[in-house]
Amino acid sequence: MVTLTELSGLACPYCGRTAGPDTPWAAQAATVWGWCGVKLTTADEVAGLLLLAPLEDATQAMVTCAWVRPGHTGSGYGRQLVQAAAAGLVNQKGRVIVARGSRQHVRCEAPPRDFLRAVGFTRGLDDRLWRLDLDRAVVGERTGVRSVFERLLSSLRPVTPPEPAGGLGRVHRS
Repeated sequence: MVTLTELSGLACPYCGRTAGPDTPWAAQAATVWGWCGVKLTTADEVAGLLLLAPLEDATQAMVTCAWVRPGHTGSGYGRQLVQAAAAGLVNQKGRVIVARGSRQHVRCEAPPRDFLRAVGFTRGLDDRLWRLDLDRAVVGERTGVRSVFERLLSSLRPVTPPEPAGGLGRVHRS
């Protein structure tokens, strides 16, 4: 998780943009959640970053910055960043992540729409805003796990023996 003290050293490799610890949305995120984003490091280098700002309803977050360093794109790091942010928000009772999607240009404040779609975001009413509903994503996963678990348990239950022909009475031999 990214804290306020780490922000100023995390510049976007595409545009050089940084957010300082005094940035209002970052300070609000740290107050509400205790962190303001997630980062992925490889060999002591930050390979990817996803920063979030709480919206008016603190159960909702807006992606303010998302990037994967050139040379690391296509490796699944973006998906891992979204998953880590979603997990962190679920732990904080978060329900939705919203992102601005871009069509063509790589911009840290607006990830490509194809990427957002690939990691589970759906397009909202506005073509530029994308939404990841954490309730639906988590419930679907729990339901799948629960159904597998229930099938396992039912396969372990003893099978009841068949009843004798002729009902519940005694069997007489002659």
